[in-house]
Amino acid sequence: MLVEAISRAQWGALVTPGESDLDANCIAVVGAGLMGHGIAQIFAQAGRSVFLTDADTEVLKKAIDQIRRNLTYLVELGYLPSEQLEEILGRIEVKANTAEAVATADFVVEAVYEEMAVKHRVLGEIEEFCPVHTIIASNSSSFQIGDMATALTDKRRFLGTHFWNPPYLIPVVEVICGQETSPESVKTTCALLASAGKKTAVVRVDKAGFIGNRLQHALRREAIALVAEGVATPEDVDLVARLSFGLRMPLVGPLEAVDLAGLDLTLAIQRYLLPDLNRDTEPSPLIVAKVEKGELGAKTGRGFFSWTEQTHQDVIRRRDSALLGLLELLGSQGYEI
Repeated sequence: MLVEAISRAQWGALVTPGESDLDANCIAVVGAGLMGHGIAQIFAQAGRSVFLTDADTEVLKKAIDQIRRNLTYLVELGYLPSEQLEEILGRIEVKANTAEAVATADFVVEAVYEEMAVKHRVLGEIEEFCPVHTIIASNSSSFQIGDMATALTDKRRFLGTHFWNPPYLIPVVEVICGQETSPESVKTTCALLASAGKKTAVVRVDKAGFIGNRLQHALRREAIALVAEGVATPEDVDLVARLSFGLRMPLVGPLEAVDLAGLDLTLAIQRYLLPDLNRDTEPSPLIVAKVEKGELGAKTGRGFFSWTEQTHQDVIRRRDSALLGLLELLGSQGYEI
């Protein structure tokens, strides 16, 4: 059965609340936008009490609506029993501000806007109002832990937990250690995430972008350069990425692929190809020009492609439905997820 296959793989969005030796029963999520609401949903589905807050009351209201839509979608597709929907939502309590949200929290995830000054301000507020035992995690997608930790007094309990969008579907969370992060904080965080059905990849050195975004943006830099140089259209670049090497990646990772092909072949290709790859250390002029023209992607109707609200929603729904099916297939085939 579908649900049984996913459960065996401990997929986060379908995890059944279970026993844990952790005392982290109360989770706070500060920032309820694109990532924050999904992170709150993960822990609520895992049986935890969640306090959710955002400085923008409209964002906070939309977050609860979006979580309901996510859960409803899972029910419609048969991935979640309908009777669990209201029970899960009932575990999420909206709080008016950071102080109220973190006052009794055992674990806090900061998921605010990716701007260092904003991170510093919010992290300082979290530390001021949360209990002394609380672990504080940032969902930053790129900032180094040490750079953010300057806002905190006790840096031992601070680390990164980088969830991927959509967080309630993607199984992996990067756990990033700062130079002063305690081993106990890392161990407890990994155990907590595992109890919520997540696989953890520990980033042992505090490096900007961690693992995933360093890999992802290396690919994006080359993809953008190929379009900017007129080598190929955006449609053809995406076609090759999706349906050639990209199609294999859920099954065979890049380093496993190197071993399968042979390191001698990789060496030969790198000697010839690497000097010709894009090595820009500044944002692409093509991206800068598009941003200056207001072509920000789906949210403005134009980026590399044209978008309507309907096509935007259609792509997201198609993506999420396919992700569910792919996770089911991987689990049934014995792949680790």
